[in-house]
Parts: sequence; C-alpha cells; structure tokens
Amino acid sequence: MKTLAITALLSAALVMTACNDEPPNPELLASRVDETMADFRNGKEQVTAELRALREDLAVERTKAEQRLKDPKLNMDQRKEWEAFKDEVEAQIERVDRQLDDVGSATAETWEKVKAATQKAAAEVGDWFKRQAEKVDRKTRTDRVTAVQ
Repeated sequence: MKTLAITALLSAALVMTACNDEPPNPELLASRVDETMADFRNGKEQVTAELRALREDLAVERTKAEQRLKDPKLNMDQRKEWEAFKDEVEAQIERVDRQLDDVGSATAETWEKVKAATQKAAAEVGDWFKRQAEKVDRKTRTDRVTAVQ
C-alpha cells in the first residue's frame, strides 16, 4: 500500500509538472529566442550583402553591354549578340531583385525556405556568369586561330 501511495504521489507530481504552462526556466527560454532572432537577422544581412554584390556585378556587365552597343563599328550579328547578352543580364538582375525582395520580407518562420531558394538562385546566376566567361574564352580562341591563319 505504501508503494501504491508513493507511486500515486509521483504520478501526480509528474502530471502537475507536465501540465504547467510556464517554461521551466524563463531566462533560458528568452536567451534561446534572442539567440535565434540574432541568427535570423545575421543570416538575412549576410544573404542580402551577397545578393547586392551579385547585383553590382550584373550591373557592371549591363553597362559593358550598353557601351559595346554604342560602338558604330558593330555589324548586325555583333549587335544582335550584344543585345541578347544585355537582355540576359537584365533577366538575371530581375531575378536577383526578386530574391532581395523575398529576403527582405522573410520572417523567422519562412526564413529557411527563402534562404534555400536564394542560395539556389545565387548559384544559378553564378553558373550563368561562368558560362558567359566560357563563351568569351571560346570566341577569343576562335578569333586567335582565325587571325593566325
């Protein structure tokens, strides 16, 4: 009987503790919330900085294309190539701008999804830059071979 009474008291204590609405340690909980929010803010700032740097690089490429299009010596094919390049750059800028908007409006609840989408977009824009550099390298090699012949 004594064992049954002790078990009942322990069960009651466990139920009372489990049903308690107050967190076990309010200071610890507040500290964790503050830490999580700081991580969230730092993450948004870092991603925003990376996107802005990427956007600056794209803006430089757009300016190069615009300058190139002002050259009166361009033939029709070259002009079409530069116009297509400029259009691609502008599309990438719009994509980065959308990501910047998404990051700016992200909440703590949506952050992980926004961050993943932003990282994917940034990687794809980076790949686009690499493809453009490869095109220039191929064209330069072709031009050198043609000039040598």
